[in-house]
Amino acid sequence: MADLLSLGLSGLRTSRNNLSVTGHNIGNIDTPGYSRQRAVQVTNNPMGTGAGYFGTGARTQTVERIVDQFTVTQVRMDTSRYMDQQTFLRQASELDGLLANETSSLGTGMNNFFDAMQSLSNDPLSQPARELVYSQTDSVSQRFKTSQARLDDQNNNINAQLRTHTAKVNELAQGIAELNKQIQVYEGSRNQPPNDLFDRRDEMLRELSEYVDVQAVEQDGNTINVMIGEGIPLIVGDSASRLEAVPGTNDKSRYEVNLIDSRGAKMNITNSITGGQMGGVIRYRRDTLDPALAEMGRIAIVFAGEMNNQHSQGIDRDGNQGGDLFHDINRSQSQKDRIPGIQREAPAGVWIDPNGLNKLPAKEFTLRQQGSNFILQDAQTGQNMTPPGGPFTTIADLNDALQDTYGFRLTNGQSPDPADPAANNLDVDAVAGINDLLKGGLLISPTRLGASQLERSPDLTDTNKLAMSGIGAFENNAGTARVSYANLADQKLSDFNGVDLTGAELTFDGTATPTTFTLKDKTGVEVVGTANGGGTYIFSVGTAPEVDLVLKVDASLAKNGDKWVLEGSAGGSNGAALAQMQSAKLINRGEDGRGGTTLGETYSILVEKVGIQTSEARTASDVARATLNQSIAMRESASGVNMDEEAANLIRFQMSYQAASQVISTAQRLFDTLINSVGR
Repeated sequence: MADLLSLGLSGLRTSRNNLSVTGHNIGNIDTPGYSRQRAVQVTNNPMGTGAGYFGTGARTQTVERIVDQFTVTQVRMDTSRYMDQQTFLRQASELDGLLANETSSLGTGMNNFFDAMQSLSNDPLSQPARELVYSQTDSVSQRFKTSQARLDDQNNNINAQLRTHTAKVNELAQGIAELNKQIQVYEGSRNQPPNDLFDRRDEMLRELSEYVDVQAVEQDGNTINVMIGEGIPLIVGDSASRLEAVPGTNDKSRYEVNLIDSRGAKMNITNSITGGQMGGVIRYRRDTLDPALAEMGRIAIVFAGEMNNQHSQGIDRDGNQGGDLFHDINRSQSQKDRIPGIQREAPAGVWIDPNGLNKLPAKEFTLRQQGSNFILQDAQTGQNMTPPGGPFTTIADLNDALQDTYGFRLTNGQSPDPADPAANNLDVDAVAGINDLLKGGLLISPTRLGASQLERSPDLTDTNKLAMSGIGAFENNAGTARVSYANLADQKLSDFNGVDLTGAELTFDGTATPTTFTLKDKTGVEVVGTANGGGTYIFSVGTAPEVDLVLKVDASLAKNGDKWVLEGSAGGSNGAALAQMQSAKLINRGEDGRGGTTLGETYSILVEKVGIQTSEARTASDVARATLNQSIAMRESASGVNMDEEAANLIRFQMSYQAASQVISTAQRLFDTLINSVGR
């Protein structure tokens, strides 16, 4: 009887355990990351007798977790990819909308400016036309500044996201490390797997993959070591490192991510972070936002520099030589802003060659000192960008190569003499802390803040100072040479050292050896002139002491007999030249004058590039979402709770429980019968 009772009790216990596990599954059907469990039932050891081995019932050996580790890992990987693409898409869509929007587009602003300039060149004396150009000068400047501010806001938002994401990563990392510790304790005390803790850890790993790419490596069968990004150890056993988002060493406006291990040692891991929301924002900043800022800044600097160059070659309504139309691109503060890793008051900056704007690249560089040599690298890729002839042992030698190759120099932050820019070379010994920066890479950003620096020149105080007049070519000229003012020596054209040069004619004699230019005032009196080389010609005007009028012309483009007239204040040839800047190939133009793109074309290329990146991110995000959904479905198929299946199990185990109860009841009745028969 005892054997039969024992059999019933074992059946009752195993059925109860099966019912408990089934109820646990049903209760956790909506728990994130929960894996279906199953009670593993095995037979007890048989009892040997002379009549053979009799069974002794069953027992629950363990409760196992139904999990396919491959699908769990795949869900983590696909989650990381999807969050990366989705985050990139969200940021890129905002930038795409800004650049392509008609009301905020820089292209529209520049077109409006050039249209107004063209109208004024057609009627230089029109006051409404002058007012419009004056207004458009402010308007186009404001568009550039607004666009820069919007992109700066996006950069600040990325900084805030990095701070938030690192805090969440730290929270999850600490939680996973604590679970590693708990799992070791629970599994060690009973030698049974704590399934719910495993599920909780897997779910936290999946949550971690929303922020960064995760690689989990099992150790000793129950501990998970976690690496993020490109193999960065975040969790080892029950010890977790932490991340911090801090202002960059070279650029305080762009946050970097440091890893701080359990000993307090720091390591910059910004470029090693991949996947998840953190990887997405860092990738967007590196591949889209920073290049867009650099390109937009280059457009602004080239636009301002070339307009200033041309405007200074004209005559304003008061008869004076034109000044800057926009702020000088090399004012001291602008130079200093181009090296963001150094305090603004430090004597260090970047001077951009106004006559080499076609060479200016939309890139950021890092300058390193290796031994006694200076090495220039692409700040994004690390590619060696040292100009031909390098490496260089002095800043002066490096600067000469930089100006020749890229159109800029490293200076002491002061506006150098255009005739001798080398007089203001960067003095490394004079800048505090620069040696430490050079070891890690001194960041050089020639164009990144260019859009914020664009504004109307403070010298352009009224519309009369718009220099529309110039030196007009006769319609029947066979050559294409253009003549402009290089220096009016602070004289007015109508009274140049006592001589009225308004309407004076300049004639090219190509038959003479050497070829000559002859200048005669409107009365026919010839002004003595001499060639000065470099495309400039000097004419001594007036009685002693004579004053030099310097004209600029490329004689190689002139043909014999070509003539030009020095316009009065009613002329518009310089205005026409300013308007023609819209179609001039100002960016990336070769030294031979070939190739290059216009300002508008360059902006269109930028808009198109961002649009393509946004479109690709949208497609990649859709694919990543579909892939993730498929991975989740695979995991649910293997590990998820199926209510129909659990309901069937509930009925089956309930019937098993009832049957075991019947065995016990039968044993009880048999025992009662036996007792009663003995009592009689």
